Amino acid sequence: MAHLTNELEQLLRTLDQGIQQQPGAGDAIDLILASPPRETRVRSLRNEPVVEAFRRELTDGFIRVDTANKLLSLVNTAVTAMMTK
Repeated sequence: MAHLTNELEQLLRTLDQGIQQQPGAGDAIDLILASPPRETRVRSLRNEPVVEAFRRELTDGFIRVDTANKLLSLVNTAVTAMMTK
């Protein structure tokens, strides 16, 4: 059971790192320095209700199919958004 929880934590760390490494607009240093500070609506999935529910059910040893589907859908949305940027 702990192995699966560790895998979930590793996945969330990977997604968090991907969010933090989003490239800035343009390559020129002057363009970057002249631009306003970046703002984002991106947030960590770590404390999302879907992740919390999955973590709780995983720890209890009983994962409902709808909870797993919600988690996979959330992860798919996050990964797809990161890959299309």
